[in-house]
Amino acid sequence: MITTILIILSVLISYLIGSISNGVLVGKIFYGVDIRTLGSHNSGGTNTGRVLGKKAGLITIILDALKSIVSIAIVYLVCLIPYIKENLTIDSSIICYICAFSCCIGHCYPIFFNFKGGKIVACLAGICIITNWILTLIGLVVFFIILILTKYVSLSSIITSICLFIFTFIPFVQHGMILNLSFGLPYSIFMGTICLLLIVRHHANIKRLFKGEESKIKWLSRNK
Repeated sequence: MITTILIILSVLISYLIGSISNGVLVGKIFYGVDIRTLGSHNSGGTNTGRVLGKKAGLITIILDALKSIVSIAIVYLVCLIPYIKENLTIDSSIICYICAFSCCIGHCYPIFFNFKGGKIVACLAGICIITNWILTLIGLVVFFIILILTKYVSLSSIITSICLFIFTFIPFVQHGMILNLSFGLPYSIFMGTICLLLIVRHHANIKRLFKGEESKIKWLSRNK
């Protein structure tokens, strides 16, 4: 019973945390615009940076990454409470992964912003940061190599997510796990699901890439 209640409440809270569209908030509070009506109409950090400048984009990316970090951290800490820990019927790591996925769903389909959200790239970064430092380093290297070579954030994000999923099957990577979370099959399934969701959210970008119509990133070099 404790496990069921914990999962339901944690999933709900994580979804609500994910539903905070930081790009929209940054745009409205500091620039007086709705980022969803500009550029690619996406509320993520890339579009925010492209339209509002480097600072706004980076702030949005950091805040979006923090959403998944906070979601996992809250559940992890709650599961350490003696009474709850003693009565859990499943590994607390699985609950953390479920809640992180719920946070990503909230980011993609935020209840506070008409279910029009981002593409979970920053959320995936946050997940890596709090779950596995080796994957974090691998992700950074792969992402920026592809970005420097192609200037496509979408392509960099897709390739990076696939690489991260593949690396979850390499035993050495388990040494990078943080917070005593489980590695193995549950983690691979979790990362694979996040990877799949990220690719689905980039379906329009994929079509534009094949047509040669995808926009290349320019805002990283602008002084805003």
